[in-house]
Amino acid sequence: METKGIVYYTDNKLDYKIFSACQKQILNSRIDIVSVSLKPIDFGTNFVINAERGYLTMFRQILLGLENSKSSIIFLAEHDVLYHYSHFLFNPHMNNTFYYNTNVWKFRYPDGPYIWTDDLQQVSGCCAYRQLLIDFYSKKVSQCEEEGLDRHFEPGLKQRVGSNKVENWKSEFPNIDIRHDKNLTKSKWSPEDFRNKKYAKGWTESTIVPGWKSINNGVDYNFICPGPE
Repeated sequence: METKGIVYYTDNKLDYKIFSACQKQILNSRIDIVSVSLKPIDFGTNFVINAERGYLTMFRQILLGLENSKSSIIFLAEHDVLYHYSHFLFNPHMNNTFYYNTNVWKFRYPDGPYIWTDDLQQVSGCCAYRQLLIDFYSKKVSQCEEEGLDRHFEPGLKQRVGSNKVENWKSEFPNIDIRHDKNLTKSKWSPEDFRNKKYAKGWTESTIVPGWKSINNGVDYNFICPGPE
């Protein structure tokens, strides 16, 4: 029987308000959680890596979580993304393919706006079979240790290791990627910020996101969406 699980990773540097709200949203999934952090946290089954934050550390965290999960299908989950519970209803149909939920808006914390671009493929939206992810991240860690970081993060995309089979999908309601002052990757707030303009395709700005309660005048950050009944 196929089982679903979450591998959640954090560098413990996040504002507590975001940290707590995002964890509450993940709990709406009601599936098994393995968390990997740089300091102990009370969230799912927790493992700690004693290391400095960075991309290689993130890869190691994900790999450790995958190795300790007992689930056959894994959703990768980042500490600063608000996951709508509909995200976790997805079922991958191939065990050799990485699936990306591209129904995601970026939110500039704390004052907005929400930003949409077409076909946004991010590690935080990746779902795949656990063994496929283990194969990728074990090779990715070795590659980075031997050659250094190549700036390619997403499994299956522009990679020289692991499977390159990728499919996109969209959950019923979107996830919200919160952009703040401690993101590991750089935020872009204009189409002009993109070196390759194809990644700005579909650029849209909004003050609301479907399936989520609105934010009150940019002050009352009630990051809550309904859970499953």
